Amino acid sequence: MVEALRWTRALLSDGVTQACDIAIASTDLSVWDDHMLVLAADAGLPIHFAGGVSALSTRAGQTCAALADTMINGLSQDRIRRLSLLSPYLAEALPPDWMKGIPTEAGLFEPGHWARSLETLSRTDGSPIATVVMPVLYDLVDGPKAAVKLGKLLLSGSSLGLWQEALRLAPAAAMEMTLTSLRIADDRDPANNVVWARASDLVGAPRKHMRLLGLSSRSWPRGDNADPLLPDHVLNARELVDLPRLERDRLAFEILTGHQASKVTLSRSRRSAEGAFLAKSGLLQRQVAERPLSRTRTPDHAFSEGDRLLARAEDALALPRIQSVISCWTNWTRRLETTPHDGGFRKNHPAVLRALSLPQSATSLRRLLRDPLGYVWLRVLGMTAPELAVQPLQLDAMTFGELVHELLRYAVERMPSLVSATPAEIDSALEAAANSIGEHWPLTRAVPPRLLWLDTIEEARRRAHRGLTVDDRFGPGTRSFSEVPFGTPESQAKRSDPWREDQEVLIGRFGILLKGRIDRVDVKPDRRGVRMSDYKTGKTPRDVRDVIVGGGAEVQRALYAVAIKQLIPEASTIISRLVYLDSIEPPARLEGDVLEQAEEMLLRFIDIAVEGLKAGIAYAGPDAFAGYNQLRIALPAALDRYQRRKDEGLNAAQHKLAPLWRER
Repeated sequence: MVEALRWTRALLSDGVTQACDIAIASTDLSVWDDHMLVLAADAGLPIHFAGGVSALSTRAGQTCAALADTMINGLSQDRIRRLSLLSPYLAEALPPDWMKGIPTEAGLFEPGHWARSLETLSRTDGSPIATVVMPVLYDLVDGPKAAVKLGKLLLSGSSLGLWQEALRLAPAAAMEMTLTSLRIADDRDPANNVVWARASDLVGAPRKHMRLLGLSSRSWPRGDNADPLLPDHVLNARELVDLPRLERDRLAFEILTGHQASKVTLSRSRRSAEGAFLAKSGLLQRQVAERPLSRTRTPDHAFSEGDRLLARAEDALALPRIQSVISCWTNWTRRLETTPHDGGFRKNHPAVLRALSLPQSATSLRRLLRDPLGYVWLRVLGMTAPELAVQPLQLDAMTFGELVHELLRYAVERMPSLVSATPAEIDSALEAAANSIGEHWPLTRAVPPRLLWLDTIEEARRRAHRGLTVDDRFGPGTRSFSEVPFGTPESQAKRSDPWREDQEVLIGRFGILLKGRIDRVDVKPDRRGVRMSDYKTGKTPRDVRDVIVGGGAEVQRALYAVAIKQLIPEASTIISRLVYLDSIEPPARLEGDVLEQAEEMLLRFIDIAVEGLKAGIAYAGPDAFAGYNQLRIALPAALDRYQRRKDEGLNAAQHKLAPLWRER
């Protein structure tokens, strides 16, 4: 196909040949059509598709595809958003930002979820949006049996015509497959354009310059295969067809190559798309002149700008973007040293200083310690992964942890006092919290199907129950608090127990603002003893009791202890612990000298990390190469090779921070 377009460009460049004098043909266009559609657009050549263009390459076809996707695969926020943008009916009946009030993370896989989400939304004239959307959603839930009604309601013009044609050709349940085979007429005039056509169509109107593609033994002529529905022993195909396909292909070749006023160029591939060798067509046995063309050859006439740059390296090397690519590749191969492509930036960058001036959470500080480059991408540049509203069969570990923590918060809010609550009161509060979350979570994020969702809530409830009843009081008269925020000056709820939420917490030599939410805080009556509990929903590590800072991966206990010292200055005894909710083992505690040493170590390395960031030192750390890291896509594709090649150089560049990664 590339050579055919180069050939076309060469003919048009002679100043004599017109586009109407050129044709490119083959026996079966389906193999080549997608390539021709993309490459012709890239080349900017005037090409008429005699057999029509794929319906899915047009807006009308995409409108039908959006409707078919929703009708067959079910409701979701992504599908409805796409359909509302393409459907003429919805685009006219609804304002452009009609879904502005709906969280983008919400899956909305059921009509009931949509009904509750649309309750507060209205159009510019004050009429509820639900009156327009809900009838459409209920029809979509009916699936393929409502295909005719949906087409008439949501489509118009050419999109409606395509929809009705697809329904005429096959059942509505096969709509997605049917749409891929539909074609619409090309609006370009064949009299003024290069023609891309089947050989059998070109026979009646040959042109001065013709290029015939696919002259291999399998493609030209094509064999006559037996019809599996009507085999030859039932009814011979020759009795139904005047001329078999093999004979039609052979005859078309003879007519086109024998046309006296035409110059015909024959083309074939030496290998198939899978790499297998292809024998030349039997029709070429009499042809003696054959010129092989290398894929990497330098053509006299490139068909596009990209093809020209590929063939002429000196022109490509003069472009800044190509120079940048070469520089990137050169830097990738360098060992034992860091390069601008590995990270780093100028000293005291304003965006970095602005990010450091904002309140930091334990999660963000862990990333700063374990992956400074990832911290810059997330906190400084604001890079985030898009949330795809695909209905999961189970929640991922992070989302399940959020579910358990939210269940704990709701349950505590429903109890007069966590300390004095009876088992019955705890069970009742958890029941009410589970019911509330079960109703509103599907409106804000993607959740599993209903039966699996109920089972997920039950598992979260079981773990939350352990979190509320994990042990006895801290001492006589102890007051317990759950899901306690701190360092949040924007908080509207100015509760004073066990501290003021809006009180600032500053850590380290640079006065970094710290904020967070402690899962549970137990305070003695005289406020001289405090116990902090951080709930974990993951699997309990084998060596959890030996972990202090875990190479910078376990920072909550030490950081929250530092925060408690500032929030409750009279506290002389602080116990900081991890509580794994899937285990019956006692919590892992840090206290006394061990806790103080962990605090000092952590604050010292936070100062080192902040100082390095201000100096422009930010390279990939150990967490950058972890399997769960969502930023892996921004790193080199050959990640393991990149890590082996650069590990020593990255550690040397961050030699002040690297010792933390080896601490237990």
